[in-house]
Amino acid sequence: MAYTLYSSGRTGPSDHIGGSSDYHIDSKFSTSLGSDEARRRFEAIVRKYKELGRDVEFSNADVSGQIYNLDADEAVRRDLWNRATSAHSPREGWFSLDYYAPLSGKGRWDKSAEGAPIFAVGGKGSRAETGTADDYGFYTNIFDENGNLISKVGHGDARFPGSPDPSTPSPTADTDAPPPSLDYGSMSDAQLNAEYDKLRMAGDVFKAEQEGMKMHKARFGKS
Repeated sequence: MAYTLYSSGRTGPSDHIGGSSDYHIDSKFSTSLGSDEARRRFEAIVRKYKELGRDVEFSNADVSGQIYNLDADEAVRRDLWNRATSAHSPREGWFSLDYYAPLSGKGRWDKSAEGAPIFAVGGKGSRAETGTADDYGFYTNIFDENGNLISKVGHGDARFPGSPDPSTPSPTADTDAPPPSLDYGSMSDAQLNAEYDKLRMAGDVFKAEQEGMKMHKARFGKS
């Protein structure tokens, strides 16, 4: 199955994300999905971070410091998933995980875990609803085609509510589709600056430089 990713803001300090540890992410998947399907959806998020040059590093006891490796055998991935969901405080009806998304090889205490992008994931016919809660910060709820709440992600920085990430498929596209190309020539200076900041925050320095040159040429017509 192809999955749809939704941008869900960014990580932030404890007092702006609804409490708990600074700059961490909390993802939950309904147990109605079954453990393996929930894990595959989580892996779609991990794959996105890998594309951005970021790791998914767990923080709860028993899995603290362990990185989810998509190249590992499925049995190894399943075991880590089971241990990570068990390490989280029990939430009836949910597989829950706490993790960080620093740049690859840097570890969760690195500065790169601050302001890291957050993603929610859905399947065919899914829709997303966002909000802010005192104990969960900025969050995204994902509903299936029948209107059932099947996953959610929270503890985003409430000061920076989610906005569409151009490197993320749109809510109507699946993750196998290429990202949409942007018409830099039609964008304002403020839009170009915001777009460039998103690329830099994603951690891909080379892509940011390449796209920055394209923006410059489109805006000023210089070769």
